[in-house]
Amino acid sequence: MYKIQSIAFLATATVLMASCGNSNQKKTDGSDTTTVNKIEGVKIEQFTNGTPGAEKKNFFLRITDEILTDSSRIYITKSLYKQDTVGAKFEIIDFIPAGIIDGQPSDDVGFTKGKIRISSSGQQSDNLIRALGDLFQTPTTDSFTKDVILPNVFSSNKVNADLSKKTAYSFKLFLDNKKAAPAELFFNVDTYKHSIEFSEKDPSFRAGFLSALTGK
Repeated sequence: MYKIQSIAFLATATVLMASCGNSNQKKTDGSDTTTVNKIEGVKIEQFTNGTPGAEKKNFFLRITDEILTDSSRIYITKSLYKQDTVGAKFEIIDFIPAGIIDGQPSDDVGFTKGKIRISSSGQQSDNLIRALGDLFQTPTTDSFTKDVILPNVFSSNKVNADLSKKTAYSFKLFLDNKKAAPAELFFNVDTYKHSIEFSEKDPSFRAGFLSALTGK
């Protein structure tokens, strides 16, 4: 069992009565009905303010599309790194249980497997691998894995994650890989700012992180 030694708390944003300006389209895929929301008016920003090197990095991805399924939300994300657009898909299952109980992290209820699923969005995800390789000073020509990545998830929240609300939730991800111990990342989703942000716990996890994203 993984043990939580440090947890990045992301303060919950105030719920605001605001329109997102989304255009909705419903479609049926097999037996599941999905609703596709195009997030209008969002600005594609830089993937990171960091520069290549050994210091810990923070990463930003803008949610440009949201797909609602019967049990989850799939976020299509994009950002810019140099001349390239980078991005990935993140599927988050509804109502991930709170992991902070009475002010203390609970390993018993805080950990879940596969509640957050990471997958490729095509060329932009391959560009994301190149960007990370450049920032980590480990250039690579590998592509983003075609498999769905299922990290072990710890919820750093005091309440269940209700993604229908305009607020922010934080998690800690442990990504299994073929090169090292599970790579640990801090991961935040903000449904008000329409963003997904993640940051390194420690640069020592970089090789494992890239291995998890490439499957190599």
